[in-house]
Amino acid sequence: MNRVRTAIFPTVPRDPDVTYARPMDGIKIIGIVGGGTMGAEIAHVAAAHGFSVLLADADRARAETGRDRAISIATQRVARGHMTTDDATAIAKGITAVDGIAGLIAADAVIEAVPENLDLKVRVHAEINAVVAAHALVATNTSGLSITTLGDATGNAGRLVGLHFFNPASRMRLVEVIAGAATTEDTVTLACDLARAVGKEPVRVAECPGFVVNRVLVRAMAEAYRAATAAPVDPRAADAAVVEGGPAPMGPFALGDLIGLDVLESIRADLERAYGNRFNDAGMLAPLVAAGNLGRKTGSGLVPDRGAAPTGTEPVMAAVYYASAMDEARRLVNEAIASVEDINLAMRLGAGWQVGPLAVD
Repeated sequence: MNRVRTAIFPTVPRDPDVTYARPMDGIKIIGIVGGGTMGAEIAHVAAAHGFSVLLADADRARAETGRDRAISIATQRVARGHMTTDDATAIAKGITAVDGIAGLIAADAVIEAVPENLDLKVRVHAEINAVVAAHALVATNTSGLSITTLGDATGNAGRLVGLHFFNPASRMRLVEVIAGAATTEDTVTLACDLARAVGKEPVRVAECPGFVVNRVLVRAMAEAYRAATAAPVDPRAADAAVVEGGPAPMGPFALGDLIGLDVLESIRADLERAYGNRFNDAGMLAPLVAAGNLGRKTGSGLVPDRGAAPTGTEPVMAAVYYASAMDEARRLVNEAIASVEDINLAMRLGAGWQVGPLAVD
């Protein structure tokens, strides 16, 4: 199966009220593999909701760095008035750095959060399977890798599930829960329960390249870029038309620059290979990426420094954007990837839309 390398996180909503749930029955200790940005975010969230967290990485030093990252999230939340000092102290006490995956032997659930590389994940999951108890839930935090392929390669297909946390996990409420071909219903149910126990809203998704949010957003963006090459528009005015004309908080040009055009082009190309021409952007992104114009992180991208004169076709751009998003959402339903309700929820929580694309369908 084709894969999507990186998740996209178009908006960051206001911090939700933090509630501290008790650890759920059967899962008291959560192991996290990977002390990078996502691993640290997930460790923070789990500890904030009362779980004991064991954080592992390639070595103890990297695990300690990951623990420091997780604690720094709490420190920042205290500074912003979103968390008490006592709560931050409890989070720090709740996360323990361990010596590699072998240190996760006591974990009731393990969430792997290493980089999006299938070969690397296969090696990591082989180690996890050799260490953790047979009853333990095993999850991979992925934005598009095949759960079936990973499960088949590591021999734990029945208990392996995808948990796609959105970044930053400390603030984003959505988790896409992805079942592979052999993932048991009990595993999916437990994964959804765990997501709720750490304060998230789970959306059940059948395995497919891009899952829900990436498929809908990137389809809409690719269609908008293709339309813009046929009838040039002022990107700022087009973005304004999208925001004024529908539920999205940001238009496709500003959103592309926020994501990073290199990241977006990688995702778009993978989805075009998986689904064909409807993800074709008529070559808008590749030349910008080749020139090093990657959006906000480089200071130049799709949106010019100064607005150009609107051409009058900007409302058409908005219509194209929303029509293609709705079409892709309908395809997800027809392919039994996710329900109408879950698609709408995913787009509200994962993309910041006021309502989902099928809210009035």
